Amino acid sequence: MKYQKRSSEEQIVMSISAAAALCILPFLIIRIYNQDWHIALLDFVAVATTTSLLAYVYFTKRTLLARWVLSIICIGIATGTIWLKGPEQIVWVYPAIICLFFIIPPNLAALLCVITVAVIGYLLSSDMSMLDNVRFYFSTLITFIFSYAFSDRMLYQQAQLLILSYKDPLTGAGNRRAMEEKLIEFVAQQRQQPADNSACLLLIDLDEFKKINDRQGHACGDDVLAQTAALIEHILNPNQHLFRFGGEEFVVLASNTLEQTIALAENIRQTVNDFPFEQGIRITVSIGLAEYQSDETGFEWLGRADTAMYQAKSAGRDLCCLAAS
Repeated sequence: MKYQKRSSEEQIVMSISAAAALCILPFLIIRIYNQDWHIALLDFVAVATTTSLLAYVYFTKRTLLARWVLSIICIGIATGTIWLKGPEQIVWVYPAIICLFFIIPPNLAALLCVITVAVIGYLLSSDMSMLDNVRFYFSTLITFIFSYAFSDRMLYQQAQLLILSYKDPLTGAGNRRAMEEKLIEFVAQQRQQPADNSACLLLIDLDEFKKINDRQGHACGDDVLAQTAALIEHILNPNQHLFRFGGEEFVVLASNTLEQTIALAENIRQTVNDFPFEQGIRITVSIGLAEYQSDETGFEWLGRADTAMYQAKSAGRDLCCLAAS
C-alpha cells in the first residue's frame, strides 16, 4: 500500500485529538470509579468525540469540520468541568486556549478565547477571592498573548515557505516544481473540459551563456539571469506564466492562440536582444514554441518545445522556431 503524506493540518488535528483522548481517558476511569457521573459523562463525550475526529481525519483527510468540532470540545470541556467542579479545575483553561490557536485561525481563536475566559470568569467570580480573580485573568491573558503571537508567526512562516517552495530564489520566476504542477493541472483540465482557447509553451534559452560566466564571472551571470527574467515578466499578462526551467532556460506557459504566442515569442526575443545589459554584454535567445496537442502529456508538450528550441540554436541562434504538430 502506497504511503500518502499527511498535510500539516491533518497532523495537528490528529495529534491533538489523540492527545486529548489519551489524557482525558484516565480521568474518565477515575470519575466512573468514584461514581462522579456528571463529570464522567462529560469526559466520555470528550473521549468519544476526539477519537471519532481522529478516525474521521485519518480516513477522509478532511480537517475543516474536525477543527471546528475540536474547538467546541476544548471550550465545552474546560467550561463544563469548571462549572461542575469549581475553581480546582481552572488548570484546564490553559491547554484549551493553546489548542484553539493550533486548530483555527488566530483571529477566530482570539475571539473564542475572550468569550470563554469571560464566561469562566463569571462562573468563578463568586467562588474566588479578588486576588485569585486577578491571577486568573492575568495568567489567561499571558497564555493568550503568547499563543496568539506563536500562531500568527507560524502561519506567516508557513506562507513564506510555501512561496519559496514554488519560486526560483534568483529570478523570482516560478521554479521547476511550480512549472511541472502547472503543466499537470493544465493538461488535466484540458482532458476534462477542453477549452476553446489554445495554449502554447515557449522554451527560452540564453545563447552562449556559459561565456558570460567564464569571462565576467558567475555574479555577473546571475545578474543577467535576474534581469532577463524581469524583462520577460514585464512583457507577460496574467494569462501567461514564467518559470525558470534550469540554468539559463526559462519556460512560458501562455493561454493564447498560436498566432498570439508567436508574436509574444518575437517580442521576448527582440526585447532581450535590445536590452543594454551591464558591462556591454549583449544577449540573444533561442526560443522553441509548441502549441498544445490533445491527449499529449505535459512532458511530451515540453519535449516538443525543447526540440524546437534546439532547432533554433542549430539554425544560427537568436531565432524562434515552431515545433512540429
